[in-house]
Amino acid sequence: MSDTKTHQLTKRCPVCFSREIDILLQTAGDDQFYCVKCSFTGSTSEISAMYRDIQKKYHWMSRRIPMEEQLNL
Repeated sequence: MSDTKTHQLTKRCPVCFSREIDILLQTAGDDQFYCVKCSFTGSTSEISAMYRDIQKKYHWMSRRIPMEEQLNL
């Protein structure tokens, strides 16, 4: 493979991804991205913050919670 090719950073739309639709964002300029499906526009920092919110949705997915602990929640 050639070392001269640059790797383009791909990001997924956080609005569509939270609805479980996988759409890649298009670049709209310096540090700006937009979604062609839902018209979301945001910077890298906004997208990262929304990714962290989406990760909270799956926080307990890999951990088994016994019934006694569920009742105490």
